[in-house]
Amino acid sequence: MEELKSGEISIDIPRYSSESEMGKTKNKNILVDIFKYSLGGLGVTLATNLTMSYLNFFLTDIFGITAFAVAGIMLVSRIVDAITDPVMGIGADRTKSRWGKFRPWMIFFAPVLGFAVFLLFYTPNIPESMKVVYAYGVFIFYSIAITIVSIPYFALVPVISKDSHTRTIIISWKSVMCQVAVLCISTFALPMVNMFGGGQKGWATFGGIVGVAATIFVWIAADGAKAHDIPSNTEVSNNTKSNKEENNFKILLKTKPLIVLVVAFGLSMFANTLVNSANMYYFKYILNKQNWIPTVMAVSMGASIFASMILPKIEGIFGKKKAFMYSTLICVVPLILLGLNPNVTSIYSLLAQLILFGFMYGIASALPWAMIPDCIDYAEWKYGVQPNGLFTATFTFVQKCGIAIGGFLSSFLLGIAGFVANKDQVESSIKMIISLRFIIPAVLFLLVVVVLYFYEITPERTKEISKELEKRREIA
Repeated sequence: MEELKSGEISIDIPRYSSESEMGKTKNKNILVDIFKYSLGGLGVTLATNLTMSYLNFFLTDIFGITAFAVAGIMLVSRIVDAITDPVMGIGADRTKSRWGKFRPWMIFFAPVLGFAVFLLFYTPNIPESMKVVYAYGVFIFYSIAITIVSIPYFALVPVISKDSHTRTIIISWKSVMCQVAVLCISTFALPMVNMFGGGQKGWATFGGIVGVAATIFVWIAADGAKAHDIPSNTEVSNNTKSNKEENNFKILLKTKPLIVLVVAFGLSMFANTLVNSANMYYFKYILNKQNWIPTVMAVSMGASIFASMILPKIEGIFGKKKAFMYSTLICVVPLILLGLNPNVTSIYSLLAQLILFGFMYGIASALPWAMIPDCIDYAEWKYGVQPNGLFTATFTFVQKCGIAIGGFLSSFLLGIAGFVANKDQVESSIKMIISLRFIIPAVLFLLVVVVLYFYEITPERTKEISKELEKRREIA
């Protein structure tokens, strides 16, 4: 390994093991490729965060359908994902092309994703009775597009590097870009929508801009992975190469660390989706301070970006499991405090509490992506297979389930509580907004900590697995 100092972060740059490997790779300095790859996180997150943070609000307050209808849309789309995610994972693992295994999906479907984002926030001139049908169709189209692009993108991490710490570097950079995307959406979405005329026109224009940006950044990421995404004949051992892909499902279920990780991550995404889905309602109907949103979210996301930047150092001190547990546990503190006292009168008090949450969730949201390649190595070490696509598909499916359940539950419970858009809210609706924004997420984060107790891949085990796999590859 060659070590490079960048600020205070140590970055391991792997040397290539052979002349032939160097021949396949045009750029020996992996830092450039990691940076390009990280921009894909910016593109994907621009799309997903815009959807997660504002789609519920757009559909009820701008597009004009009921909260119950929105809840149904979120639920049905996950039924589609239950089919498309594993199919995409297996398809990516089996892909062989001159563009590599995972890159062609990103190259050819990035513009499809961009167009789907635009359609999500576009209001066509159709009868009121057709609006729900349109919303269902477009959201399902978007769900399929994000699946086709994101699963191959996330599956590239163990392809770019076999070293666990270097993978954390990759995830750190990607997470910084993801947080930049969240910062851009949370800070600039509403001002830009208003700048473009507000209402239906403003949202359609902004959705189109995000769609174009997402497409370009995913293309850059695909270019960054060009030197690494090369089909290999040695990535699966001979005794299991003949296994059919359906047997990988059995291995998936037997890989306990993966099961524990996806449950913890799913609960974390569920909790954060409730936070984001209820955020606009909290500022609009509880605080009556929509003008606070850009400032508060910018500062909170700034804390998350800083957390992502120092992620390799935090991982080096605590290890991935403990860092995930501790950061998630601390996330509970500001949620409980604001849940007990939601009517904050000082923006500075609110900022202090959300900075703490933003910093800790910046760590907690990034670490699972650094842990999934370790689970892939664990499966290769124990069962002789390397199902990058399938394991990543399972992970992204659980992520989307957490987002969908959060979106469904948020809309459904608001409807039950008597929420009516653009009206003064009844007491039950106000209590529900507070519960969705603070109390329920706090409970879910506590469950994440409990689940992570059973995750068994320690830093010591990671080193043992890495050494054993390196020996096997040398022999192969």
